[in-house]
Amino acid sequence: MNLLKPEDFIVEELPLYEPTGTGTHTYFAIRKRNLSTLEAINRIARELQVPSRDFGYAGLKDKHAVTTQVLSVEGVTPEQVSEIEQPDVEVLWAERHTHKLRVGHLRGNRFELTLHDIPHDTLPLVRTAMARLVTEGVPNRFGAQRFGNKNDSHLIGKALVKAEWETVLHYMLTADALQADDVARRMQGELTRKPVERVIASIPHRLRKLYLSAYQAHLFNSILEKRMPHLGKLLEGDIAVKHSNGAPFLVSNSTIEQPRADTFEISPSGPIFGYKMRMPTGDVLTLETSLLADEGVRFEQFRKVVGIRLPGTRRPLRMPMQLHEVSAADSNVGVRLSFTLPAGGYATVVAAELLAEIQSSNGIRC
Repeated sequence: MNLLKPEDFIVEELPLYEPTGTGTHTYFAIRKRNLSTLEAINRIARELQVPSRDFGYAGLKDKHAVTTQVLSVEGVTPEQVSEIEQPDVEVLWAERHTHKLRVGHLRGNRFELTLHDIPHDTLPLVRTAMARLVTEGVPNRFGAQRFGNKNDSHLIGKALVKAEWETVLHYMLTADALQADDVARRMQGELTRKPVERVIASIPHRLRKLYLSAYQAHLFNSILEKRMPHLGKLLEGDIAVKHSNGAPFLVSNSTIEQPRADTFEISPSGPIFGYKMRMPTGDVLTLETSLLADEGVRFEQFRKVVGIRLPGTRRPLRMPMQLHEVSAADSNVGVRLSFTLPAGGYATVVAAELLAEIQSSNGIRC
């Protein structure tokens, strides 16, 4: 996917609720450019002189993009937040609220993508492909950005789950990390006076959780690929999820329930492994437990990892998409896409599905 500049990837977060105007927390919207959510939070935290852990966010937004999202911070007034001055960060508004913003507290995200490597004469094919994704649903896989810049976050998470501390150190204490990463340098210094397990446990909570979430995402993606391309087909023993409220239920008769999947009321789900996760039955259970066996991981290892509990959940194998626009970009080559995805959906997955279909239909190299 050829995105030449951050303005080619515009993301607007759709909040789940509005701030009340009272309380000890301040909700504020920022527009950031070419900056990750955690980088933006760290910059703002330093300016306000408050710990980064006092900030809340509903979701992590892409770095190489122009993104608008809501953050929260406790014990800082809206007036103080409004005075923030940081490169590539603009505060749009700030209001009080009663509690911290939590991950998942959003309705979805609206995206505007400009893809520069698609000829204008393929626009009919693009529109057909996007319409199919609206009808059939978008594969709900986690995008590559979930796995870090070096595509190894899930490997660190796996090593944490398996208590393979030397493997964690191998990935985290690379030469590049020791040059640029304060956490890596501190860990290396602590190794001279602390046991390895204590050094691992000293990794910031948010970072440990990020690695573990990446491994859970990797396992989900693996199951999704095994269920492709029939992500809307229910199997006996599936845990189906209602799209209206996220409620899971066991599919005891797939023939009876399939019409609800055909109208996109429900979808089969895959595992976000954890000790409270709803378990499927039959062949679906065999598929999921076989994956863990292949990974050399036991289900009970997800109960508590380096001080973090992993309750787990189910995630739909496909997601609905609301399509707003497909149009030619200003240049001679390129298309502009505008669409909305539910919380947790990745626009890069939509783009990848689109480009794969164009390539298979026309033999175009994108």
